[in-house]
Amino acid sequence: MQSKNAFVLVEREDIEALKKNQQLILERLDKITPPSRSFSEVQSPYITAGEFMKAVRIRRWKFNCLVGSGKIMTIKKKRKIYVPKGEVERYFEQVSE
Repeated sequence: MQSKNAFVLVEREDIEALKKNQQLILERLDKITPPSRSFSEVQSPYITAGEFMKAVRIRRWKFNCLVGSGKIMTIKKKRKIYVPKGEVERYFEQVSE
């Protein structure tokens, strides 16, 4: 297989215009600031059931008992169970009584 060389003549002004445009693009990219907070940094007032169980060191069976007896409040969204963050503190207050 033979390689074929191709030569293209480009005027100096065109090359300088390309360089200038590339420099302008780089300068504008440098000016772009990242968003103030990423999605993962958004503070939600809710935690997942798993996070609640880990925070209070209980298993699923005890969690289900607490939910069934009304000792902790939960919110079900589709198939996911959420617990308000304040329920962790309230759980410990109830246990100590």
